[in-house]
Amino acid sequence: MEEGVRGAIKKGLAGIAFTDHLDLMTPDDDERFRFDPTEARQKIERLRGVYGLNIFSGIEAGVHPLSAQTVKKFLSGYEFDVVIASVHYLDGVDPYTGDFYKGKTLKESYGRYFEAMYESISVLEDFDILGHYDYIGRYSPYQDRSVRYRDFPDIFDAIFKYLIDNGKSIEINTNTYRLRDNIAPPQPDFHILKRYKELGGELVSLTSDAHSVDRIAGDFHYYMQFIKSCGIGYLSYFCNRQAILEKIV
Repeated sequence: MEEGVRGAIKKGLAGIAFTDHLDLMTPDDDERFRFDPTEARQKIERLRGVYGLNIFSGIEAGVHPLSAQTVKKFLSGYEFDVVIASVHYLDGVDPYTGDFYKGKTLKESYGRYFEAMYESISVLEDFDILGHYDYIGRYSPYQDRSVRYRDFPDIFDAIFKYLIDNGKSIEINTNTYRLRDNIAPPQPDFHILKRYKELGGELVSLTSDAHSVDRIAGDFHYYMQFIKSCGIGYLSYFCNRQAILEKIV
């Protein structure tokens, strides 16, 4: 964590949030995706006293239809500045491995992912940001991996309305759009955020999902302008589970 704080200061950031990754009820019961939020928060509080930087305590809670109630109960026992809800596993696999896509067209695999996302967040309820909604495109085998609103308008509208009605933010995660294995990465669809805005969406959070110091705030300048071009003038971050808006300049 301390290395991350120093990296944020070096890049001139006003703050950084640590959102360690939690996934419960994974297919192989992977212990790597469990951690003690109390210990993490204590480390962050210590760092707050050393560095002149806003340091936020958070969690990226992986959720799927079968785990939503269990995750919800787990989260109720801890305090966070921000909770990100992300879908990693569904139907017994992680799309990261590639197995999920076998025998499916893009519309079939992506459509199933968004249906599971809507179901999961509707049960979970207790979160602030919908994480990397286009994770399903990050590791997909299709020639054009991008997620587009025109292919899934009904389920996107349902997800957006849930977020808007419940004061949740949607995340633009720059880690999704970086080059991997020399394969063209998915690209964000202007029409997704435009439609979110049309329905009344105002909360958009820009994150780098860094995993390493060199990727902190990766490509933020470019994606801030992308978000602004969609008609959204502010970015949102969270402190004590309350949204704070910062004007995009």
